[in-house]
Amino acid sequence: MSKPALVFDPVTAIGFIGQTVLMELRWDDDNEMLWRCYHVVGVVLPVPGVFEDGYFLAMPFDGSEDLPVEVYFDSINTIRGIRDRHATAKVLGRLPLPAMVQGKCETTEGERRHA
Repeated sequence: MSKPALVFDPVTAIGFIGQTVLMELRWDDDNEMLWRCYHVVGVVLPVPGVFEDGYFLAMPFDGSEDLPVEVYFDSINTIRGIRDRHATAKVLGRLPLPAMVQGKCETTEGERRHA
C-alpha cells in the first residue's frame, strides 16, 4: 500500500521557494519511487473551485532544463531541504538499493564500486 501524498498548506509550500530540495516522487499508476533534486523557484497554490492541484515550479539541479518544470504536490512522497551542495550525494549514498541492483553488486568489505 502506498503512502498518502503530502498535503501542503500555503505557508509550508511558500517556505520552500528559493531552497534546493530532494524529492521522492511517486505516481498512482506506478509503483516505482524516483528521487530528484530541484531548486524551487515558485509555487502555484490550489484554489478550491478554480484550480484544485497545487504544484512547485522547480529547476532540475543538474541544469537539464531551461525553464522550470511543474512538480505537483500529489506526486511528492517525501521532500527534504538541502543546506549544502554536497548533501545530495550524502543522502543518495545512504538510500537502500533495489533488490535487483543489490544482487549485482559484489563487493568485499571496505571496497566501493561506482556506476
